[in-house]
Amino acid sequence: MMKKFSERSQGALVFVGLAVLVAVVLMLMMAGNQRNMQAGAEVIGDAVGEVIDNAAAETYFAWKGTQTLYPNKHAIKNHAADAWTTVDCYNRNGAFHVMSNAAGDFNLLCRDDDGTVRDVILKRRGNSNIFDFKNAYTPKDGTFKAIKYWLENTWKCSKGSMPKDAVIVIDNVIP
Repeated sequence: MMKKFSERSQGALVFVGLAVLVAVVLMLMMAGNQRNMQAGAEVIGDAVGEVIDNAAAETYFAWKGTQTLYPNKHAIKNHAADAWTTVDCYNRNGAFHVMSNAAGDFNLLCRDDDGTVRDVILKRRGNSNIFDFKNAYTPKDGTFKAIKYWLENTWKCSKGSMPKDAVIVIDNVIP
C-alpha cells in the first residue's frame, strides 16, 4: 500500500526539484561562458605576473658598470631627449635585466622611477670585454613583459650577463 505524501513533503519535493533545475541551468551557463572566464583569468594572471616582475626587479639590479654613460650620436639624432632620459635611468638605476643574442647584441633594460622600462643597446666586440654603445631609447610599450617578448621573438635574445670588467665605447671614445 502506498503512502500519500503530505502537503509538506510535496512542497519539499517541489523545492528540491527547482533547486536541481537552477543548478543545472547555472552549470550550463558557466559551461557556455567558459571562454570568457578563461580570458578573464588570463588577464588577472598577466596583471599579477607584471606586479611580481616589477616587485622582483625593484629588489635587485642585474648589472651596473663603473662608467657613467652618455648617448652616442645615433641615439641623440634618432631619439633626442629620450636617449638622454634612458641613459640617465641606467646611470641612476643600472640594468635590472640583461638580454643578449648570438650576434653580440646586448640590451640593458633599466626601470625608471615611474616604472617605464628603457633600453640601452650595446654590441660586443668578438669575445672581448669591449662593447660599443649602439642606441638608447624607450620602446613603444614600456612594460617589461612586452619588451622581453619583442626582444625574444624579433632579435632572438635571451637572458644574458655582462662581464664585470666590461668597457663601453661611445662613438670610439671610452668615457
